[in-house]
Amino acid sequence: MRKLAEAHGLAVRPVDVDETGWDFRVVHAVGDDGTRWVLRVPRRPEVAELIPVEARLLEFLRRRLPVALPEWEIRSPELIAYRRLPGEPLAAEDPVVLRDPAPIEPTGDFLRALAGVIAELHRTPLAELEPLGLPVRGPRWQRAEAERGLAEARTELGVPDEKVRRWQAWIDDERHWSAEPRLVHGDLHPAHTLVDGGGALIGLLDWTDTAIDDPAADFAAPCLAFGAAGLDRLLAHYIDAGGRPPERFREHVTELTAFRSSVMLGLHGLQTGDPEYVAIARARLADQDR
Repeated sequence: MRKLAEAHGLAVRPVDVDETGWDFRVVHAVGDDGTRWVLRVPRRPEVAELIPVEARLLEFLRRRLPVALPEWEIRSPELIAYRRLPGEPLAAEDPVVLRDPAPIEPTGDFLRALAGVIAELHRTPLAELEPLGLPVRGPRWQRAEAERGLAEARTELGVPDEKVRRWQAWIDDERHWSAEPRLVHGDLHPAHTLVDGGGALIGLLDWTDTAIDDPAADFAAPCLAFGAAGLDRLLAHYIDAGGRPPERFREHVTELTAFRSSVMLGLHGLQTGDPEYVAIARARLADQDR
């Protein structure tokens, strides 16, 4: 990583490696003058192809959102580098891959600010997004993916019959898939949120998964991280900020969260050859309380 940075004209000393990201390997580094840098290297060629899209998106959002966003100074298919933003992550790890995550207790100001950002994203006119080249999916596409994922997981992960029935009922209920596609960040787990010393939200990271998609995608990671009570508070602030959740939205978010953090995590582990992800997923599937 040091040599890769030097090849792009940046002399740094790596101090920490973050391997938790599914799409990028991240290295925190320090320059000769003490400047802190974040280096991102795509894990797969198809991820590198998304870099220009993310760059256009960041420029589009910079003047619209009241939080800091990364400002890339090096952008190439093999390396992204930017000066580290102020603040610290609300939590160090993605709760999707923790074995027994305890709910995080964010401040009311944090939830209010996060809900405001989500509402602002969701009301962005889709016509303004067309030049960015974002993926266009939506609830119907996600429904088909859930159907496919459940069928595969029954064979590969051994989903218990009661959970098969539960998630099949969720998939079959039209009311869970009625939302209009919106601009979503798609991965708002605590490690991607930066807070100041008082716990206020001041920055957002990692926009790789941003798409025009099911608006529930922006509540799944917070639901897992903050628990049911945190989700209720976030949704209340979202409505106050002008968000308009459709019928059965909370139930849909809850099922989407459980499904992603078990079935889709396990299938991702099988696809990438990560036995730890598979083990976490199977444990969650076997847990009757999840």
